[in-house]
Amino acid sequence: MIARRRSEAGYSLVALMAAIAIMMILMAAAVPSWRYVMKSDAEEELIFRGGEIADAIARYQRRNGNALPASLEVLVKGKFLRRAYKDPMTKQGRWRFIRPGEAMGPTGPGVRGPGGVTTTTTTTTRPSAFGSPDLVLGGFQGVASTSTEKSLRVFNGRTRYNEWLFLPGQPRVIGRPVGPAMGRPGGPVQPGSPGMPGATIRP
Repeated sequence: MIARRRSEAGYSLVALMAAIAIMMILMAAAVPSWRYVMKSDAEEELIFRGGEIADAIARYQRRNGNALPASLEVLVKGKFLRRAYKDPMTKQGRWRFIRPGEAMGPTGPGVRGPGGVTTTTTTTTRPSAFGSPDLVLGGFQGVASTSTEKSLRVFNGRTRYNEWLFLPGQPRVIGRPVGPAMGRPGGPVQPGSPGMPGATIRP
């Protein structure tokens, strides 16, 4: 009887260890999908926040003779923007403010131009030395993320977050996310959703 109980206990221990091993394998497999979901949600938030800021700039210009706002706080105080949204793709939440006359293409070294020639395109902003770090002398006409990470979606033909420009009146064409959705390549995409190829969200 004692030997039988020991044998049953041994089988139970083996079954428990097997169950734990299976759970660990399933959890490891779920991590990439969870990261994908989190990144996808952050992208949707970036599109929403960037679009809200671009639309607020357009309303500000219509009210102020086409002048540009000096900061997000100006838009908030004038009730053109609900709140001073932060960049959801970075921990600091700092936007890159786009000023008139700046290059509208990708930024940074190694950008391939026409004919496959590698060029360097840079954009800069001039923060005020006397005011808020988000105060831009001469005003700003749009925003972009400061993250250089590669995106899941294709936004206006761009695949890095710092290349996603949010400007007043600019169409926002969003392509299908690149990579597995919920662990499956391509993943399900609902018609008309931001992940749908060729889906366009206009200001």
